[in-house]
Amino acid sequence: MSWAIEIGESSAAKMSEEVPLLDQTPSLFNVLRRGTTSSILRALMLVTGLTGPETSLASAEAVAIARDLAQRGLQLHDVLRIIRIGYAVLATALLDAIVEFDGRAHELRRVSVLLFDVVDDFASILTTAFVEEERLREADASAARLDLLRTLIDGRPVDNAAATRLLSYPLNAEHIALIVSSDKTESIDPVDLRHVVDPVFNAWAAPLAKLIVPIGAHSLWAWAAFAPSATRRVDSRLPNYDKVNVAVGQPGRGVGGFRRSHLEAKAVERLRALSESVRPTTIEHRDVDLDALLLMDTQAAMQFVSRYLGPLASPDPRITELRATLELYLEHDHRLSEVAELKHISRNTVTYRVQHALDMCAHPAGESTTRLRNALHIQRWLPGDNLEQSSAGRSDE
Repeated sequence: MSWAIEIGESSAAKMSEEVPLLDQTPSLFNVLRRGTTSSILRALMLVTGLTGPETSLASAEAVAIARDLAQRGLQLHDVLRIIRIGYAVLATALLDAIVEFDGRAHELRRVSVLLFDVVDDFASILTTAFVEEERLREADASAARLDLLRTLIDGRPVDNAAATRLLSYPLNAEHIALIVSSDKTESIDPVDLRHVVDPVFNAWAAPLAKLIVPIGAHSLWAWAAFAPSATRRVDSRLPNYDKVNVAVGQPGRGVGGFRRSHLEAKAVERLRALSESVRPTTIEHRDVDLDALLLMDTQAAMQFVSRYLGPLASPDPRITELRATLELYLEHDHRLSEVAELKHISRNTVTYRVQHALDMCAHPAGESTTRLRNALHIQRWLPGDNLEQSSAGRSDE
């Protein structure tokens, strides 16, 4: 017993010497010494035949040390190095003792082979315990970060300094938020989605810091922190990705900007979810901010479109063409020639389509077209079958 205690202390001391992260507090050294001593005692009993060959060197104390090291933030390579050091100290001590008290070659060989056999099992048990604890620790940290993010997004007060530490992200910077997602039927995982983030953020500048949080298996939230002077490069175009949706918020400063940029990206996601025709792409909030505002209440938006477009809201391809021509006509201040050139049709065809569209929506001559313009604008995002149901509901009233 005294031999096991002596070698256990030597082993713990050697580990602390060669792995500086272990040499922090007396309490940690004592925990380490208990673990090494218990494993050495098991090895001694195994070698002397006091226990069967199925005995493992991995005592409960040794497993507890592996979990403790994970909680302290050590890496797996540190644990493997500690195991190698412990094995070297144990093997040297046992073989030296055999040479001193026995000296027979076959006994040296027997003990060497036995130690070699059991150390693999010992390393496997300890590394498994370490990895499991590391995953639990990461899951706890991820859950805490996600809870904090939801608190920030909800607009509830937080301690900015504590939040910055937990997120490892500067909340007092200029922020741009992304929401990246893929079709759930496609084989794209969060690791793949992470590769989308950098090229989008780099359209502004190299970020000071990034925060990337996977949300389920097919989506992630991301923020980048920039210096206050960072602006979108004039010649930069945001990349598009096959089968991947990217929603981009607008820049915002501080905690308020962090929250607002994410909510803007969320608004883009909401728009995309409404549309049956928008293919996976990158969409900036600044390009659809009016659409997002008008469609905050989807049911009210559908009623608005039905009220001011009537039959012109139909998804029929011929009516869709009438609607597109009317929208161009209104956007270009009623200039027939410009619309004809853009659509590659004659002025007479433009005139016919515009008049037919106005007749279909029963727009009074001479009345302001503001509501009509907005109805045409937001109709592009709304599913046609829902609009038809909304129109039928109004006609029944």
